[in-house]
Amino acid sequence: MTTILAITRREMAAFFNSAVAPVVLTGFLVSVGLFFTIFLFGYSEMSLAALQSPGSAGAINLAEGLFRPLVSNTVFFMLFLLPALSMRLMAPDLRPGRRELVASWPVGDGTWILGKWLGGTLGAVAMIAAGSAYILAVWTFGRPEAGPAFTAVLGQILMAACLVAWGLLASTLVANQVVAYFLAFMASLALFLVGVFERFLPGVAGLVAKDLSLLTHFEGFSVGVVNTQDLLYFIGMTAVPLTAAWAVHAGRRLPGDRRLGPWLPALLTVVVAVLLYTVGAQFAHSWDLTGNRRYSLAPQSLQVLDQLGDLLAGKGADQQEGDGPTGDDHVQVYAFYVNLDPAREETETLLRSCSLRSRHFRYEMVDPEVDPDLFRQFGLESTRTVVVTVGDRRKSLEQPEEGTLLSTVYRLASGRLSRVMFLSGHGEHLLDNTERPGYAACALALADQGYDVKTLVLAGGARVPESCSVLVIAGPRLDPEPGEAAAIDAFVARGGAVLMLTDPPTPEGWVAWLRTWRLVPTGEVLIDSGRLAATQGLGARTLAIIDTYSHHRIVHDLHGLVTSFPLAQPVMRTPGNDSTLAGEPLLLTNESSWGETDPQTMFSGRPEFDPLTDRPGPLPFGWILESRRASERPGRLVVIGNSEFLNNATINQNANRDLLLNTVGWLAREEALIQVRGRDPLSQPVVLSAAQKEIYGWGAILGWPLLVGSLALGNMLRRRREPGKPS
Repeated sequence: MTTILAITRREMAAFFNSAVAPVVLTGFLVSVGLFFTIFLFGYSEMSLAALQSPGSAGAINLAEGLFRPLVSNTVFFMLFLLPALSMRLMAPDLRPGRRELVASWPVGDGTWILGKWLGGTLGAVAMIAAGSAYILAVWTFGRPEAGPAFTAVLGQILMAACLVAWGLLASTLVANQVVAYFLAFMASLALFLVGVFERFLPGVAGLVAKDLSLLTHFEGFSVGVVNTQDLLYFIGMTAVPLTAAWAVHAGRRLPGDRRLGPWLPALLTVVVAVLLYTVGAQFAHSWDLTGNRRYSLAPQSLQVLDQLGDLLAGKGADQQEGDGPTGDDHVQVYAFYVNLDPAREETETLLRSCSLRSRHFRYEMVDPEVDPDLFRQFGLESTRTVVVTVGDRRKSLEQPEEGTLLSTVYRLASGRLSRVMFLSGHGEHLLDNTERPGYAACALALADQGYDVKTLVLAGGARVPESCSVLVIAGPRLDPEPGEAAAIDAFVARGGAVLMLTDPPTPEGWVAWLRTWRLVPTGEVLIDSGRLAATQGLGARTLAIIDTYSHHRIVHDLHGLVTSFPLAQPVMRTPGNDSTLAGEPLLLTNESSWGETDPQTMFSGRPEFDPLTDRPGPLPFGWILESRRASERPGRLVVIGNSEFLNNATINQNANRDLLLNTVGWLAREEALIQVRGRDPLSQPVVLSAAQKEIYGWGAILGWPLLVGSLALGNMLRRRREPGKPS
């Protein structure tokens, strides 16, 4: 080890005490700083446009919009600079006269190679560390995620170690440094570009090309994900050239007829690297270090995949008599994408993640131009189509998102199709209304989860259909007819499920119906004077909760997530006992809230708490009930004193959508679908002033490069002037 460190220090001194260090560091930082400035100014312009158009603000993320393109360009510069750093590691020692001297030293060949490689790698790490100052600078004007910043630097270091190893091999082969640079550059370029051929090569050849690509395995690090398979790739692709360099160097000490002997360990290293990578692919694990884990499967998806075997066997916890089994032990997914389609990679990544999680999930990427028969067999008309099949059941999806895909998998595996029906005829929110008060976004959210969403009219003595899984009554403003209330009661009595959303003031007919379930909406408006609502930018009449959920399955995983309810009302339990009803509060307000009773300030003006008339918090405004009044299968009822939290303007705020889908999942007896869904990218808009642009622009392009270059130049001049020090 002492010898290795001595060689390493020697190589580091040779780099930093020569003119190479100031030239390479300054050129590298100027190039990176130029691109940093371009990306930063572009990000500022995109942020300004997003703030002026709030619908697009979700895509403005510092890791995605700044870190990722910056490190992608940084590794491009490394492609040209690292061969210059590594070309001098061994080539000077191969010159006549020098070669014999090196051969006479009592230093093992492996020690020599490792010391040279460590010296070159540490030089590259110094270069990367200087470039990382641009990433750290982002913290001076924004609040980026630390995880993607860490993985970006880690990925650059692993890539640098790999490229230095290949450069060392090239430097070991030839004594001419220019030729060594050319060989190292060609090897690095080949590893960069080989993945491009994946789309042009058939079958296994294409997969091999993709697996050999440096960029393929660097991609995860650039977005904030560390994958065991990527780590194994960089370890293997570093070990292979190092052992090859050792074989070349050791062979020079041996007679010509024995020089093939050292290549046996090198070949063995290749075999071991391939085996480890292949086996690792079967047990791959990844760590998503992004702030909202946006590159991981959502908890709901993991829950469905973990239960897939039981669902296929008809043993799922949610399944009823008549559901499954399918006779198949796996779900087969066919994804039809042209090889050159840029959307192919996103879908393949999703399908691969699912297959790694469950052995009952299998997929196949199909190019319709290569296999048109299968494309026609499914009767498809366009590419970017995913076909999910379970036995003779199948469904086609166009470019599906994660939630849509997994919901389809769940329904085909379990054999269930749940229908959600929205009561109409009393002024409820309309499913086809795309304006602010409409429920079009609510209907879309349910449809994306695989629910069949319909409208139901009960006037004229109609009954709730047997096919209805969940009946939703969303903000009625007119009283029900006597026959309608009876039809709903009959539906619950035979094991049906109802979601009642009621706003203040609630029509008396619906109040009377809720009293039969021992619940009563008070008609008061809940006022939230807590800090949470203020930090969310909400008014006093919009209730925000984060930790006052119950511990029921519907809301258990929402603790720590915010839900907001505009113009909500308390829902209280009436006195008395009813052995046929079991219930508990689902949603409660915090202690700083109250139910406003003053007609002058309920809906407008500045409300103030009156201890004589107003009801202080905490107050329940959401309830969950199970009824065993007739059927052996209990009816289910969820009552929430607000319907506006699901309108087009608010359903996608915070965790409102999750609350809806979890509630419907429990009512429909599909507990496997109760979990928090995936999150959109964190929104981090940053708008720079003209003065800030001047500072960051000149500082990145000239200030920092000149500072680092000057320090490197000063170190070189100082070392050269010291007596007894090598120049």
